[in-house]
Amino acid sequence: MNNETITIKDIMERWRLIVLSTIVFALLAFIISAMLPAKYQSDISVIVVQKQATEKVDAFSATKSAEFLSNIFTRVIYTTSFFNAVQDAPFDVKRNFSVDPEERKKEWDAEIAVKKINNTGIINISVFDESRKTAEETAKAIAYILTTKGEEYHGGGERVTVRLIDGPNTPLRPTVPNIPTNTVVGALFGFIVALIIAYFFPNALCLAPKKKTQKNNTVELYEPVTVVSQENQKEDVADDNVIDDHFKNVKGSIEFDAESETYNDPEIDELHNKISNFSKSNA
Repeated sequence: MNNETITIKDIMERWRLIVLSTIVFALLAFIISAMLPAKYQSDISVIVVQKQATEKVDAFSATKSAEFLSNIFTRVIYTTSFFNAVQDAPFDVKRNFSVDPEERKKEWDAEIAVKKINNTGIINISVFDESRKTAEETAKAIAYILTTKGEEYHGGGERVTVRLIDGPNTPLRPTVPNIPTNTVVGALFGFIVALIIAYFFPNALCLAPKKKTQKNNTVELYEPVTVVSQENQKEDVADDNVIDDHFKNVKGSIEFDAESETYNDPEIDELHNKISNFSKSNA
């Protein structure tokens, strides 16, 4: 970055870069989102309820206990044991998972999303699938396992129960990928990138605004003007007339003086005397 101060005006002068970057990134986000397979989303919510042995247990302890159990279920849902239980549930769930255990676990992790609400014991679970029916059936299977066989995972016995409080809710249209949101995010990202380039690298890719140049950089030279008085003009005219008359009448009577190695012209000498006398008379 150069030492010049970059102002907002300088950045706005690069509006072509900003607009181009915003459009390009928005188009890229739109194209990539459109190429991804569309998936439906089915959501359920369950709550972990713990029965207290005595009435003296305060609300804070009960909340912490529910929080602890929610953390357990949040982790259990991603395990292979829970996956197998869902596959065995009496619902039309997705069956075409990979036979490789590691790949199958990655596919199951991508199929669901689990999030707990702190200090409430509520767990929100989302299931994604290219088929709307399969997504909803898988969500029902998860809720079924948690509500009927939850004691196999928390160890609290009959004192802990899991209840379905919402869902499954499955929109009629695919929710993933969210093309409008992704396009807006791409445009915003392109806008920010353009601002960074315009501020920190103003001369990159010849993006610096052209400085205004003078239309005509040539310098005209003028000869100095000498102001001549009227009297001097008269003298010059008289001298010119005398010289012209002389050269019209001269017939070449010029003699060479060998001693002084100069030419002697009587008429020129006489002309000089006339000029001198004329100048003195006008002085």
